[in-house]
Amino acid sequence: MDQELFKEWSKELQFFNGYGGFSADGTEYHLLIKTDTQTGTPILPPSPWINVIANPDFGFTVSERGAGYTWSENSRENKLTSWSNDPVKDTHSEAFYIRDEDHMHYWSPCPGPVAAAALHRVIHGFGYSRFNLETNGLQQSLLQFAHTNKALKCSTLSLKNTTSSTQKLSVFRYLDRVLGVERSGSSRFVNQEVSADGTTLFACNHYNNEFAGRTVFSTLINPIDGAINRFSTDRNRFIGRNRSLGKPLAIESAKWLDNNIIYGGDACAALQTYFELSPGETVTLIFLEGETSNRVSAESMIREFSELIQVEAEFENIQTFWKDVVAKVQVSTPNKSLDVLMNGWLTYQNLSSRMWARTGFYQAGGAFGFRDQLQDATAAMYADPHICRNQLLLHAGQQFEEGDVLHWWHPPTGRGIRSKITDDRLWLPYVLEFYVTSTGDTSILTENVSYIHARPLEPNEHEVYLQPSTLSQNGSLYEHCCKAIDISLQFGVHGLPLIGGGDWNDGMNRVGEAGKGESVWLGFFLYDILIKYEKICRSMDDTARADHYALTAQELKVKLNENGWDGAWYLRAFYDDGTPIGSADNEECRIDAISQAWSIISGVASPQRGKQSLQALEQHLVSEKGKFIRLLTPPFNKTEKDPGYIKGYIPGVRENGGQYTHAALWTIKAFAAMGMGEKAIHYLNMINPINHSLDQASADRYKVEPYVIAADVYGEPPLTGQGGWSWYTGSAGWMYRVALESVLGIQFNGNSLLLNPAISENWEGFTVDLLLDDQVTKYHIAIMNPNKLQSGLLAGTVDGVDVLFGEAPAKILLNKDEKEHHVRLDIIEG
Repeated sequence: MDQELFKEWSKELQFFNGYGGFSADGTEYHLLIKTDTQTGTPILPPSPWINVIANPDFGFTVSERGAGYTWSENSRENKLTSWSNDPVKDTHSEAFYIRDEDHMHYWSPCPGPVAAAALHRVIHGFGYSRFNLETNGLQQSLLQFAHTNKALKCSTLSLKNTTSSTQKLSVFRYLDRVLGVERSGSSRFVNQEVSADGTTLFACNHYNNEFAGRTVFSTLINPIDGAINRFSTDRNRFIGRNRSLGKPLAIESAKWLDNNIIYGGDACAALQTYFELSPGETVTLIFLEGETSNRVSAESMIREFSELIQVEAEFENIQTFWKDVVAKVQVSTPNKSLDVLMNGWLTYQNLSSRMWARTGFYQAGGAFGFRDQLQDATAAMYADPHICRNQLLLHAGQQFEEGDVLHWWHPPTGRGIRSKITDDRLWLPYVLEFYVTSTGDTSILTENVSYIHARPLEPNEHEVYLQPSTLSQNGSLYEHCCKAIDISLQFGVHGLPLIGGGDWNDGMNRVGEAGKGESVWLGFFLYDILIKYEKICRSMDDTARADHYALTAQELKVKLNENGWDGAWYLRAFYDDGTPIGSADNEECRIDAISQAWSIISGVASPQRGKQSLQALEQHLVSEKGKFIRLLTPPFNKTEKDPGYIKGYIPGVRENGGQYTHAALWTIKAFAAMGMGEKAIHYLNMINPINHSLDQASADRYKVEPYVIAADVYGEPPLTGQGGWSWYTGSAGWMYRVALESVLGIQFNGNSLLLNPAISENWEGFTVDLLLDDQVTKYHIAIMNPNKLQSGLLAGTVDGVDVLFGEAPAKILLNKDEKEHHVRLDIIEG
């Protein structure tokens, strides 16, 4: 029966690979988890395939086994349950159990920690996960989601008795109590109380630093009259000695939980509800878990969501919220795997995991990265421009009066790393220019933001973790950006920017530790910013600064082409002693992708050199067989020179010669900028995670989730083609931007829209539907390719009026008139 159902369900899914596939509309990923008939264990994907469910201040992760963890406000510093990044065990710190009381037989409604020998259907959607199962005479459906803006996790477990006999059941909910960074260091400080009716446990840790004194709560609501509720707070008594949550002592051998509060021990929160379920009867249990400032607030929140209708209404709010977010931009191309990612999953990954949760299975960061979330915000701008605007102001507030910035910092205190990394601060003017150009909102330039202060770094210090103070001195955002640029105008003997303690590649942190090393890539990035920011300076009547930036940019361009060119491609950097990195003469790191990509993105490279650079990149860095684009090659391994901690990664892993997807997307952006649409599409397809998991063999090799982009793909045997960190990566935002802006050629420009596609000559065309920020006006854009071109000029109609654009990009005026507009254009020869 399960095998037949498996076949039936798999036919309903797109891109089914043996483990799972997408729903027909692409908004859900369904995993179909069978049971091994010989071992009785579930047949799981090769690594945990999770969902990151969050609002801006609260959230949780959940894997296909039902494992994961929950946090509030800071996903590292204030974990409510335990985080695990063990991809083999996928350890539970939260669990559900159902027990048949007549036979003392128990299982979980998820494929873990105690999997039932039946077919599980696990659904990851935008803002929720669902687990469906039918076994032991019960239809079971577990739904989990987080509130849109409260520190509240809601779980509903629906059970229907499909037998002809009354079933006597107990349902258990288990949670680790952490209330800190990790359980081993904090659980003994957790104090707990129980409500009068025994259905709610309250917890508090007065030693939890800035989160001390808050109230964490767990409650179970059973609407059946006569239900008996019990609890336990003793982890050792619940699990038992030398046992695990896969075989907990309390569920295996005890009729009731002990109803005991412990102090100073190994704390947990375990709830039990016993009830009888008549034939054909359905019950829905509600589990509420969250954090508030005090117990009174916790009790108020529990009352607010104590009825199923209230919980269901909030779930509808979640669905509506994400539907509205992803509806702002919808694309339809000949590449359906691209459509699935573009029409929801990339935006969801970028917002839920990167900007809000700042966590994933492989890293629980919690902190804001100065460069990281600024870049993420550029993609989030398409969902809501206010997200980008607010992020700019937040990051400006982490700038020192000297102009440098915190590399990363933890909310809410602002503790963070002051470092000598040189690119962080430059992302502030980069993103500001992008935001102002895209939205036309120049008012942000004069927003005043405070500076911070802390002791300077010593000459021998790469970085230091500290608590800066906020100064009364402030400056406009324009002034903050000028400080960031001005402090970066420090050049070495080759006329290129000093690399300091590292640039975008943090792992090259010892290339310039003596203060003389230079970065070629940083030169391209700085040039791009100087050229763009000059225009902003002139709009602010800052003529002298504009002239200075323009002249510096001209001089930098000359130096990049004179001293940064290696003969067939651009160098990556120079060590303190002047030894080049990224040269044909190097035995390791002979060529680096980001220098080639940004030479074109910035406009420094001539068309001839840009073409040469991309040819070299393809020859040395692209693996067609492995389906990845290396960051650099050969990897650092035995070189006498010490570039930094990048050399600590084994060859082919992460930045050290694997695909760093961030850089691979910049490579695709460069191909599109050169008008090479065929190659841009080809490589976009190559790195698309769906195309790494089209069947079970490829999914087993790639291992990580096919519905979100991975930060890296390993590039050396025996790990070739295996995905690395998934979810928590800036690659999601960049893939969205590169696909939309560079390939489909759609960019906002104030009250106008720029169109300049670079596509495959085999594409007949594509459409993009835009909902403007007035939430009413719509633009339906159809770009057709009758002449089988990769790029070119555009001609056609705008709202029925004939148009011919004599240059690229084409520019269309946007009218926010609450109407629908239709744009149909053909790509023609330039």
